[in-house]
Amino acid sequence: MTPPDRPSPLQSLLGTGPRTEAPQGERPGGPEGEAWRADSLSRSRHSRLDAEVSRPTADFDEDKAASLCADLTRGLLGDFAPALLLLPATERRRAQSLVAYAHTLFDFARQHGVEGERLAQINRWEWTLEAALAGQPVGQPIFLRMARENERRRWPVDALDELAGCARRRALRRQPATVAEAEVDALSLGRAIAAALLEKSLNAEIDGLASALVRLWALQHLGDEVDRRRCPLPAAEVPEGDAGRWDRSQLLASARRECDRLRGRLLKAPRGLADLPPGYRRAAVFALLGALRLLTEIEDSGRDLLVSPPRLGVGSRLGFLLRARWFGW
Repeated sequence: MTPPDRPSPLQSLLGTGPRTEAPQGERPGGPEGEAWRADSLSRSRHSRLDAEVSRPTADFDEDKAASLCADLTRGLLGDFAPALLLLPATERRRAQSLVAYAHTLFDFARQHGVEGERLAQINRWEWTLEAALAGQPVGQPIFLRMARENERRRWPVDALDELAGCARRRALRRQPATVAEAEVDALSLGRAIAAALLEKSLNAEIDGLASALVRLWALQHLGDEVDRRRCPLPAAEVPEGDAGRWDRSQLLASARRECDRLRGRLLKAPRGLADLPPGYRRAAVFALLGALRLLTEIEDSGRDLLVSPPRLGVGSRLGFLLRARWFGW
């Protein structure tokens, strides 16, 4: 479990961290002028983002920024990272920039501490992106990459807003109340990511595939989330016990029910793949094949999902890459 007074590994890498004092002078709106950028993070005991955001000359190394986003994305996507190899290089860099940005938003949302502090961190991250996309020089790798991609093809504002809204909802609760609520949250996040990459929402099947992948990722990381006293499975199936704990047998039973729900969503996805651009279509085929294999592993294996979640072997990844490349239409 990450102690509440220490930054997460991601925040250590980026130079950000939870503040230990209440925010002063927080405003409900976005940035106006330069003053907010100069001290919005300066009171943090751990944060070094102020040193990068408030000084335009901090670091504008394009190669370093691209490498950091690529590393974050590989670590986050895990078994699904090879899907990016099927994208054109320009789209791969765009996807890596977006995933790194979104990952940081949700890392803030998952931190310990009071809700107001988590929301303040999310707001500052969103406002700094707005400044970067508006042309203000921000020498922080993720913002640098997001701004460069915006110059090449603008990010859809509605999709970015929905992404930040998803992070705020995650910051306000440790567990969804019902199956329906969990599905709505995952669908909103999946739709936001797909729309940000593709500039618009294409069809219900693509949104459903994206949301299923979000929920499968949560199953693979169920043990980590529970250790952090968070649970992606609904309270209707797994009620929270004393001191933020959940019953192990209920967690495993709920995870298997979640597999049934996800399989139904995944099996509908092929009907919508024809609307995707070729590179994204092949990446989606890889993700679909990998997701179905992982669901089978979760259901059929005797392993403890909380301790040793299933992973795709190297042979499976290579096989799915070949199938996606040659049979992804």
